[in-house]
Amino acid sequence: MPAVKVKRMGIAIDMTPLVDVAFLLLTFFMLTTKFKPQEEVEVNLPASHAKFKMPESDVMTITFSP
Repeated sequence: MPAVKVKRMGIAIDMTPLVDVAFLLLTFFMLTTKFKPQEEVEVNLPASHAKFKMPESDVMTITFSP
């Protein structure tokens, strides 16, 4: 057994090129993506079966403010 231990040097990996490639890919996909236009959704509203309409004088409006 040696009296003095030899200190090992760790391997350092430079992550800068990996980050550069990741941002280049992200930029490429963001600039080349074509989004579909949003389609309109048809909504079938139920018909009213009420025999009379509520008079406008009985309507109460409540307003909240911060």
